[in-house]
Amino acid sequence: MEQTPKKKVNGAPILLIIRILVAAAACFLIFKNLQFKELLAAFGNLRGWVILTAVGVKFLSESGIAFRWWILLRSLDIVIPFPTVLRLHFYGLFFSSFLPGSIGGDFVCAWYVSRHTDKRFQSALSVFVDRLTGLIATGCIVAITYFLYLSELEIFQDVNIGISDFFHLHLKEILIVVGILILMCLILLATPKGRIALTKVWLLIYKNAQKGIRHCRDVLGIFFKKLWLGPSVLLLTIIFQSLTLLSFWLIGRDLGVSDQIRYYFAFFPLAWLIGSLPVSIAGLGLLEGGVIVLFMTITGAGQEAASALALCQRAIFLIGGLPGIWIHLRADYLPKTGRDFC
Repeated sequence: MEQTPKKKVNGAPILLIIRILVAAAACFLIFKNLQFKELLAAFGNLRGWVILTAVGVKFLSESGIAFRWWILLRSLDIVIPFPTVLRLHFYGLFFSSFLPGSIGGDFVCAWYVSRHTDKRFQSALSVFVDRLTGLIATGCIVAITYFLYLSELEIFQDVNIGISDFFHLHLKEILIVVGILILMCLILLATPKGRIALTKVWLLIYKNAQKGIRHCRDVLGIFFKKLWLGPSVLLLTIIFQSLTLLSFWLIGRDLGVSDQIRYYFAFFPLAWLIGSLPVSIAGLGLLEGGVIVLFMTITGAGQEAASALALCQRAIFLIGGLPGIWIHLRADYLPKTGRDFC
């Protein structure tokens, strides 16, 4: 009797549903008590030139980020014309901004840039290095702003004290949990099946750790291949991210959120880091929630004004991905001539 082969379960739809639910729940919590008349009134305070400036800065910043990626590709001896890299960047940005699928913009960029060169692994690795550079630069902006301008605020000092008190008060419970985990491992080691299971887990962790170490070594190799590369791409990223933050500051002033630019340089990058977690659709709900909560809690901004600022950020991000639609329709992400293949 033939047995029916078991079908492999694809977890991608389940993960997508979870991300959609997280985004929907976050949006519901953010906007459930919102006064929409006051929200519209806040939008009415925006000046046209401020919006146009923010949109222009968004396109300029994304072009600068594409230039950063082009520099990383050249450091790997991958010669692809900058217009091609620019199109691939905006195409990936379109996927990241609009499509609620499991295929992110980074994967799209890595896939199609590898079609423009025979150095496929290195070209795909450049996308990872490019994203890592952006995250490091964002973290640097948050850290510098915090230590220079925000560390003296009472609310942050209370947070530090609260974390210390938490570990001090719950030290007994933490030790109990750790003891239980150690006891479970000892019980598993006492049985043959348990030892086999632990061995498989250890081998899985070991192989993934080796893979991670190799990737880190490759990434560090790229940064240290030329001494000027790491500092230059970080500085370039900080400059273009700062331009974006300046445009949000202009918007926030019109909306009546806050006149102090330091808050924008601290809160928006922190929200970007939170939004980069792969638990939502393009950070939907997380980005907005981070901006709203931080500005309301620390600057005392009204919910409607902070929400209007968060929605402006989302709208500008979506507008920045619109060129990807035209690139998709024209299939400009594919190599057309031998000049793109080096």
